[in-house]
Amino acid sequence: MKLAILGCGYVANMYRLTLPMHPELELVGVFDKERSRSENMARLTESICYSDIDTMLNDTSVEMVLNFTNPQAHYETTRSCLDAGKHVYTEKPLAMDLGDAHALVELAKKRGLMLSSAPCTLMNEVAQTLWKAVNDKVVGDVRLVYAEMEDGMVTHAPVSTWINEAGTAWPAVNEFETGCTTEHAGYVMSWLAAILGPAESVTAFSDTLIENKISGQIIAPADDFSVACIKFANGVVVRMTNGIYAEHDHQLRVFGDEGVLSVKDPRSDDSSIGLQKYHTIRRKRFLSPLSKKLTLCSSPSQKKITKYRGSQTRDFCRAIADMALAIKEGRDPYIGANFSLHITELTLACQFASDLAKQGKMPYKMTTTFETMEPLVWAK
Repeated sequence: MKLAILGCGYVANMYRLTLPMHPELELVGVFDKERSRSENMARLTESICYSDIDTMLNDTSVEMVLNFTNPQAHYETTRSCLDAGKHVYTEKPLAMDLGDAHALVELAKKRGLMLSSAPCTLMNEVAQTLWKAVNDKVVGDVRLVYAEMEDGMVTHAPVSTWINEAGTAWPAVNEFETGCTTEHAGYVMSWLAAILGPAESVTAFSDTLIENKISGQIIAPADDFSVACIKFANGVVVRMTNGIYAEHDHQLRVFGDEGVLSVKDPRSDDSSIGLQKYHTIRRKRFLSPLSKKLTLCSSPSQKKITKYRGSQTRDFCRAIADMALAIKEGRDPYIGANFSLHITELTLACQFASDLAKQGKMPYKMTTTFETMEPLVWAK
């Protein structure tokens, strides 16, 4: 499968470093509106540096475009790629507006093209093991999940020193203007939607805790904290928080009638899963103070993953490889367009909860759905 990268910013480096793990994927060329970034990425990957986006889209050898532009540009750029007859794998979310995201999914279907969105961590050994544990009722019937995606006080961190292996600085302004919920909710929402099924409703609150995120610089406002209670069709309730103020905490806890499953960090492919069971002694019922680590399911293609500077260990190209195989086999990719659309709707409902509340649309009724998903064959 011949690929092109659109957008050579910070995140593109993570894909660059894991691309060699998938020899079935061939990077043909790259483009970024900032010429120096295009040239640098082309040098690092020994690929073509396109002079403009049209030249990239007119390259008939390119079958799939990896869209790593900033979220505000996702709709326009993905639409251009689909119009050019290219399959698209895009960073999250599909678009910053639900109507635009719907339009992209419909366009892809109309043109017979595949469209998928990050994150791909659902396909890792940690997510699949948790899914199996829930299906096997290791903690009994699950009724409640707590998901934290707190990144610590990022605005007070030395973000100007966050420079990756490609020499690209962390895009602080864009991250703050996009909003931490939009950037991070997908990591847990994709796991939970796959395991629990479609969500039915969202009751959320969002607010801006820190106005002046970068001293001396005007930044477009975006809520930097959100908390949501999400009701899934199967009856499970999820409470999720996203923020950049409280202490760093990425813990995911799945509560069942007989115990609790805990994932240290759903963003990492090598996170541990702890199991605590309830015990009853005399008149008291309590969780065991000892946590047993679950043995992770073993993927037949499991490989040592490159660890990036300042980031979790993660195979960023896992879902891209699956899309390439799906195209070859004539099937849908594991992370399909309808699923990506559902995660986008969930994310936007939480990020823009304050606006939806002002419009009288909170609690928010979900409008999208997807077909029931199953664990990967090697994890069943």
